[in-house]
Amino acid sequence: MKFRKLFVLLIMSLVLVACGKSGNSENSENVKEETAKETSSAKKIGVIQIADHIALERARQGFEDEIKKTNPDVEIISKNANGDLTVVPSIIKSFQDKKVDLIYAIATPAAQGAKNGEKETPIVFNAVTDPESADLVKNLEEPEENVTGVSDYFSISAQLEEMISIFPDVKNVGVMFSTNEANSKFQVEELKKAAAGFGLNVVEVGVNNINDVSTAIKTIEPKIDIFMAITDNTVSSASTIIAESLKEAKIPSFASEEGPVENGILFSAGVDYVDLGKKAAGMASEILGGKKVSEVPVVFSTDTRKVVNKKTAEALGLSNEDNLMKDAKVVE
Repeated sequence: MKFRKLFVLLIMSLVLVACGKSGNSENSENVKEETAKETSSAKKIGVIQIADHIALERARQGFEDEIKKTNPDVEIISKNANGDLTVVPSIIKSFQDKKVDLIYAIATPAAQGAKNGEKETPIVFNAVTDPESADLVKNLEEPEENVTGVSDYFSISAQLEEMISIFPDVKNVGVMFSTNEANSKFQVEELKKAAAGFGLNVVEVGVNNINDVSTAIKTIEPKIDIFMAITDNTVSSASTIIAESLKEAKIPSFASEEGPVENGILFSAGVDYVDLGKKAAGMASEILGGKKVSEVPVVFSTDTRKVVNKKTAEALGLSNEDNLMKDAKVVE
């Protein structure tokens, strides 16, 4: 009898141990499953940048730095088209294959390509001057599809006022634009209208790509008193070439944003692209947090500052010009 009792007790102990192991295994599987769920819940953002120049780099960096504050586990998949519009559709397709939760499109061609290729995933654009004429949104306050974003528009009239306060005797303003960018054509038309109000003449030249820039700038230099670098991707990418040519010709220049000034353009009174990137990140966070795109209006920047290139000012004999240097951020 004693032996039978001991045998039964031993069998029961083994069964309990086996059950305990089974329960632990089950709990372990549950933990693994929960961890997998947590990992899979991390958001993915596809970033498409149309070209490689300072303004767009800053719009990207400002966005990425800011979005990580609100979404620390976010996975950012960044692609640069390097100025080649033909690769934009394949980049958008790669984002679709990765099942990104949001697309951040930097510059008008990138945003247009994203909208054409993706109809459901939210798209936040940046560095787009006129979202309406670019056919990205129809209603700025309540975007009607899956696209919203940040405009880099800053009044050209205000820029011309700043220019005239420094160079009151100029009459002929030169401008270069990419014939492939709706964004640029819009700016040139606005420049013409604003210039007419100040009694100024606009001398324009279009380029197809960066290889045309050197010849194009030389063709208009004899006809202009000052050059304006608009927010055009080709012009911005070639701003060093343009700046050097203008310095040799002793022609002052100004830009709509700081990047070209760092590359040799004389001065700017315009927007800060890092700040624009942060604004776009705030919008993206709202959308990733559950807001509908229609509830996130297009944002226009109101913050501007004057920046002057010291070496260019010295080369043009303007480093002691009070109207130019006063209250300006100076870059070498």
